[in-house]
Amino acid sequence: MEMKIGEIAKLSGVQPSTIRYYVRQGLLPEPNKVNKSMAYYDKSCVEKVQAIRYLQEKRYFPLSIIKNVIRRMDEEGMSLEEAEVIEAVVFGTANNLVDRKTFLERTGLTLADYQEAERVGLLMPFVKEKGRVLFNEEDIRFGRDLLKKIRELGLEFRDLEFYVRLGRKIVEHEAELRKRVVKGKSREENTRFTLEVAKRADIMHSYIMRRLFQRNIQTIIQKSLNGKKSKKKK
Repeated sequence: MEMKIGEIAKLSGVQPSTIRYYVRQGLLPEPNKVNKSMAYYDKSCVEKVQAIRYLQEKRYFPLSIIKNVIRRMDEEGMSLEEAEVIEAVVFGTANNLVDRKTFLERTGLTLADYQEAERVGLLMPFVKEKGRVLFNEEDIRFGRDLLKKIRELGLEFRDLEFYVRLGRKIVEHEAELRKRVVKGKSREENTRFTLEVAKRADIMHSYIMRRLFQRNIQTIIQKSLNGKKSKKKK
């Protein structure tokens, strides 16, 4: 069933201009245009608009994440609740978001520090789209406990750029693994696997990196000890 934009606006509680904006952003499908002044929208747009508003106003999700929620609802047949759970597990919660001014105050970083960290790619605000930049508690901990300490140690943010570069490669491999594993699986199996991978990813990342670091230190120490032994023999 198709409806005029005025009907969609009345049932969903938003202005027609907002509906057109959602269409431009790819959150809603293009309407069926009869002529220059008349277009019809699918009735499902009412539910989608309500879902978008809920995710914006109650969950504070950026449009990029909301688009993914809508995609899961459309392509994978998920309910709003199911799609929201996956995105929340993957992207974390959006509670207590703060603006840049508050972020700088709570982390002790200067504006120059912030700009440099973002340019290098180390700092990735929870929400950043169309001039809207917001930070969650994870951003604040990262800025306060890591970026600020890096500055105090006299290191430059660009010295750690390799984390971002190599991290992207790890994420790409993880995406390929997931794609291969869920191929041919049911929607329920796909959802379950995605949730489990998202929950275990942090454990995997921290364990592997910690162990690699420990092994590297052990190797350095062993080489040093072997060098001292060789000198004594001489």
